[in-house]
Amino acid sequence: MNPIPRSEYPRPQLRRAEWRCLNGLWSVRGDDRREGLLKGWHRAGLGPEALSIIVPFTPEAPASQAEALRGLPCLWYEREFDAPPWGGPIMLHFGAADHWTRVFLNGEEVGQHRGGYAPFSFEISHALRPGRNRLTVRVEDSPSWSQPRGKQAGTTRWPIDYDPVTGIWQSVWLEPVPPSSVSWLYPRYAFKDQTLVLAAGFSRQLQGRLSVTLLHNEVVVAEHTVGVDQRAEARLSFAIPDPQLWAPEHPTLYDVRVVLEDELDGQVDRVEGYIGLRELSWDRDGLHLNGEALFLRGVLDQGYFPEGWYTAPSDEALRRDVELTLALGFNCARKHQKAEDPRYLYWADRLGLLVWAEMPSGRIFSTELVETLTQEWMSLLKRDRAHPSLVTWVPFNESWGVWHQGDRPEQRAWVDSIVKLTKALDPSRPVVGNDGWEYSSGDFWTLHLYEEDRPLEDRLAALRQAPESTVTSDWGGAPGRARRGALPGAEVSMLPMLLTECGGIGFGDAGGGAFAYGDIPETEHAFQRRIEQTLGEIAASPSLAGYVWTQLTDVQQEINGLLTFDRQPKLALETLRALFSQAGPRP
Repeated sequence: MNPIPRSEYPRPQLRRAEWRCLNGLWSVRGDDRREGLLKGWHRAGLGPEALSIIVPFTPEAPASQAEALRGLPCLWYEREFDAPPWGGPIMLHFGAADHWTRVFLNGEEVGQHRGGYAPFSFEISHALRPGRNRLTVRVEDSPSWSQPRGKQAGTTRWPIDYDPVTGIWQSVWLEPVPPSSVSWLYPRYAFKDQTLVLAAGFSRQLQGRLSVTLLHNEVVVAEHTVGVDQRAEARLSFAIPDPQLWAPEHPTLYDVRVVLEDELDGQVDRVEGYIGLRELSWDRDGLHLNGEALFLRGVLDQGYFPEGWYTAPSDEALRRDVELTLALGFNCARKHQKAEDPRYLYWADRLGLLVWAEMPSGRIFSTELVETLTQEWMSLLKRDRAHPSLVTWVPFNESWGVWHQGDRPEQRAWVDSIVKLTKALDPSRPVVGNDGWEYSSGDFWTLHLYEEDRPLEDRLAALRQAPESTVTSDWGGAPGRARRGALPGAEVSMLPMLLTECGGIGFGDAGGGAFAYGDIPETEHAFQRRIEQTLGEIAASPSLAGYVWTQLTDVQQEINGLLTFDRQPKLALETLRALFSQAGPRP
């Protein structure tokens, strides 16, 4: 067994040949009084009071072996490493740490980052010494809902919230990177023209050349070079002969080799990645992939693991989640209130699973929330928009953090502006501005409707007739507050309608406080019958362009998963697959 956890390269679409993983055993010390800075822990070290932790797992996770520190507002991490043998600048990368991170090397601060989900990096060569070096990381969190928290319980806990996450929860690594380097790739494929436009972003403006080689099965398919004239990004266009398209049934990928040359300093950056050739389009009938209609059979996936909490215990565990989702008959996963590990998206790309990416919400509208969520969302867009499996962006869910957008124009303006910002950074995918209710802007009209006495089609017909009528609130909404299907002035008549939360049928025993939507059936037969009834109602609603079933796995008190928290199916896998693989509107 590899002694270093999660030792695979963390950024699969932008790989460099040389790197060093810093995961593994670190020292850690709680700082509940937030006095470590004043006491100079970043200079003097954490001292004998420090405990041990396994990075990249948070104290809330058993895999961290540091559960004694769970729930503390501030953590200090420390480890030593030998100076790498590489010449030139050295970058220190963090996949994610929640929430406010300050990083010190040999007592010198090298950078700060606010936000719990997006990656961040610092150039550390100026603080690096020959021989041994001491890396110190201070991560502060809070229970405030004015920061993006997703499903992490904060100052209040709904039945749909889970224990919080604190500290480093994705990989940490070192990498030699020249001053002028490639920082992102963004492919867009035109299906009819069989043309690929590949954009690349750089660490700084430069004068030089960008060369890209496209390969399939190790055979060069196309290559192109363009000049870069004092720009921080460039685009290349390729005509692809006999294109092998990416789709769930055949998730074909092309390898990409990128070379960036800076003429002023002679430095060269070389990265490798991959792309999928596919085009999304959408109209009032729904989503289309490579010109063919695509009915979404989705499942809500919270992305939690018993051993690692936010962090999968292994790369194989991420692959297994993708495989299980496909084995259950779904073609799509809506990653709910968590910005997922890029390695999950890698396996979705490889295995052919569609993904909806969603921003973790805050729940208190504030300047802090606007600034932090907007910046994090932009970073995640740039990180993930090269993945062919990712087919929809969801910046807001059920008006969380913008509860009053119906009568407070500043809140509605923020939702609308995030939709437009997302379109500016990625016009190739649909955007669901506010998933679930209170539609204001975006490409789909999405609704969250769980079981009621009225048939589903009657409820959908009523909303189509009067979009501003109320949607039955559930635990995702503010208590006692009715929600409208669409806000005044919002036009939904030409939009596809999707049921993006449904089901939620509990089964099993999570002890006291178990939560599900509606009564919990007592037998497997009753559980199956409830699923069949809900899917039958979906089939009787031909106007739907897709659905998302709540949910893939149980998590803590929530027992509405099709799988238990440890990924065991509650009915025979073949039975569940037969139900969900055929679920869709009747012709």
